[in-house]
Amino acid sequence: MPIAVAKVRRDQFNEWLRLRDSVYTGLDRVFHQQEMELYFNAQDKTCLLACDDDGSVCGMVELSLRNVVDGCLSSPVGYVEGIFVHPSYRGTAIARQLIQHAEAWCRSKGCREIATDAELDHEDAQRFHQHMGFQETYRIVEYRKTL
Repeated sequence: MPIAVAKVRRDQFNEWLRLRDSVYTGLDRVFHQQEMELYFNAQDKTCLLACDDDGSVCGMVELSLRNVVDGCLSSPVGYVEGIFVHPSYRGTAIARQLIQHAEAWCRSKGCREIATDAELDHEDAQRFHQHMGFQETYRIVEYRKTL
């Protein structure tokens, strides 16, 4: 199946939002839209969309540069903030293509490492990342407190 992967265009925001809703549950539309603007306009963030031969958006990967990532020794580190392939396209190597494009973007930004995360109870995501060549570094529960 021929797939094109490229940086999201403004006219693709509705499709991007649909995919984000599947990845980041519990976020309201306004937060999504604000964060999408950040990704769209920033130099240290991007979203890449996968489109099939008729132009239908079938997957996405959101990336950022982080100065520090647990388990990594270099800086900046390319970070896969989220990846999603529509269920009807799974098993067609689209996720692998998205990761390959993600790696190329990270290299173009001077990264020597790429990292990601998965929820502790999301074993499918953990298996996916391992299948893509990521190595587990830590298992933690993170906390925050408003000051």
